[in-house]
Amino acid sequence: MLEHEKDDPERLLLSADRWPEIDVRRAARNIASRAKIRTKIPSWYAHPELEYPGSLPLEQASSEATALYKQAFVPEGARIADLTGGLGVDCWFMSRNSSEAHYCERNGDLCATARHNFAALGDASIAVHEGDGVEWLSRQTEHFDLIYLDPARRDVNSRRVYDIADCEPNLLEVKDILLEKADRVMAKISPMADISRTLKQFPEARELHVLAVAGEVKELLLLLEPGARGEPLIVAHDAPHHFEFRPSEEPEAEAKYANQIGKYLFQPSRAVLKAGAFRLLSERFNLAKLAPSTHLYTADTRLESFPGKCFEVESVLDWSKASLRQLKQTYDRLEMTALNFPLATDALREKTGIPGGGTHHLFATMLSDKSKLLIIAAPNTLDRSLA
Repeated sequence: MLEHEKDDPERLLLSADRWPEIDVRRAARNIASRAKIRTKIPSWYAHPELEYPGSLPLEQASSEATALYKQAFVPEGARIADLTGGLGVDCWFMSRNSSEAHYCERNGDLCATARHNFAALGDASIAVHEGDGVEWLSRQTEHFDLIYLDPARRDVNSRRVYDIADCEPNLLEVKDILLEKADRVMAKISPMADISRTLKQFPEARELHVLAVAGEVKELLLLLEPGARGEPLIVAHDAPHHFEFRPSEEPEAEAKYANQIGKYLFQPSRAVLKAGAFRLLSERFNLAKLAPSTHLYTADTRLESFPGKCFEVESVLDWSKASLRQLKQTYDRLEMTALNFPLATDALREKTGIPGGGTHHLFATMLSDKSKLLIIAAPNTLDRSLA
């Protein structure tokens, strides 16, 4: 297969009669899958003997970055179970810390694939169980250190669903048996889920993690523990940034608001925004928030620890025809973001007529006094990997 790894899978399928001795459909499927896992799961890409049963299981599988994040929740020598195994990425990474790992999956083809792949990866000791994971769990007599599940977010017609009650299994219905059998339950829920509502639904929640990769929120991880009391911890993670807070801290925080733009402009990571930390950023980092509904912050001091991007402000213009002419004369290209502004980003780009790209960033926004500003940020951000 490796000699055809760079071939077009569709072309291979069209010329399948050239290789009657080869299962070309299977080879084309694996070639297409390997192209996807090269960056998504690089540890698996190093093993060309692995099998991939189709595009949907690979699409639904966790990336290596998010699987490694979950691995950190597994105590050394733990007994764990993944009740919704899928392609097996999460189970395999979490098993690296465990002494005993169980993979459960209803789909027989996925189970067969998992057995093959775990053996090829040198982990044939992961026990594979075909069938409903919750039913399997109910028959177990020994206790688990951690139970993991990723409820399916598609209905019987394969349409996407986001509400926890619509997913399979319904975490609200099965949480009691899960908490009876384990010291900790970790559930991957939709990144579209409402965090406040979710925490109200689960008083057993100890932590909720908003996990982003390269600026995009990928997963919400809900950690439940038997007898959990008190406020859960909300964690926003987008490496290298990590921000933690309790839900009550945000409404109690006192934000100060800017009447002018300082030397630096701060843009929170998407993980922080999803987590709902807005006023708290102003209080924690002593930053002036541009406006109650403008989630940008400013200061004259450079902050290395801010959980997001930090730009050096080059110029600030008012919203006027003269300013638009000045922009066109000065910049051939500009990245643009409109936040709490009368025009959306695409409409702003059309209005300015300046194509995207380049090294500078234009923020169109408003202060709390409703004054409209165009902020031009210089290219030297604190974290160039996020620029």
